[in-house]
Amino acid sequence: MKTLLKVLILVLLLTACAPVATDQPEIPATDSYPNPSYPKPSYPNDDTPPDLTPAQQAALTLLSQTLRLPAAQLAILSTEAVTWPNGCLGVERPGMICTQAVVEGYRILIEADGKQYEVRTNQTGSMALIASGVEPGSLIEVVLIRQLAENLGLQEAGISVVSNEAVEFADACLGVAMQDVMCAQVIVPGRIVVLEADGVQYEYHVSDDGRLIQPATLALTWSRDGGIAGFCDRLTVFRSGEVYGNSCKSQTGGTMGTFSSLLSDEEIAQLQGWLEEYGSVSIEASDPLGVSDRMTLSLNLYGNGSAKPLKAEEDRLFDWAQTLYQKLYE
Repeated sequence: MKTLLKVLILVLLLTACAPVATDQPEIPATDSYPNPSYPKPSYPNDDTPPDLTPAQQAALTLLSQTLRLPAAQLAILSTEAVTWPNGCLGVERPGMICTQAVVEGYRILIEADGKQYEVRTNQTGSMALIASGVEPGSLIEVVLIRQLAENLGLQEAGISVVSNEAVEFADACLGVAMQDVMCAQVIVPGRIVVLEADGVQYEYHVSDDGRLIQPATLALTWSRDGGIAGFCDRLTVFRSGEVYGNSCKSQTGGTMGTFSSLLSDEEIAQLQGWLEEYGSVSIEASDPLGVSDRMTLSLNLYGNGSAKPLKAEEDRLFDWAQTLYQKLYE
């Protein structure tokens, strides 16, 4: 799957019970920052059976996007009419605020990958919530493993969960600082999930309701300012394969992409080689002070090695980052 994501920066409070339109169901991710990282599924949304009710359509679409599986691989087992006790359809989680009005709707059981999931909806399907009896945070593990596998071209079977711990984040960016990105100062209950593949660990921060997913293992940051063109560009690359770019000259919120959508196998291997060889590296390639229309360039690499790059490799790092930034905005 190769998608290039447009990201809108919004200040979000956790309102997991808000009505969700059937064409944009509530899923454990969001297109809104903070956390724009989770890619939309690239499979079409019109592969569901045509004879479904609106509620069944919403439930199937929600679960297919949550699990990142085509709807054709899911099967509806049963649909039961239910009067839900509140606006959260009886699904209560930390941080959720529920209206106390009863809601007529349905309990829909769906099978996917040999497991059963319960999805609750209202009558029209404009609201849908997953209420399967899984342990806290376990469903998000499935989502994160699929995301990591797709981003880096890995096999899901080769990815394991190292830890999954409940935490409270101090801001709406889930504790992950991004260049020139403002974070609402609100307490967000969530989880820190650490995955491992081929001996490398990848950390994700996730809100309890699953709306916000933020990669947290930095690989590289790059910035470019000044020059005749008046650059003000920022690039953040996460080791798990997410790429975020923003500029004061571009659309609000910047742009999000993934390794799989932007880089060749050789380019990915090049970055991974640098991360293995070099340690924490900060380099600059700026014009001398006093130069008219001075341009400043800076780059930080967060590697696991111990070596330091020579000048030729520093230049290659800058060229790699600038090329990636340009691809992100093509």
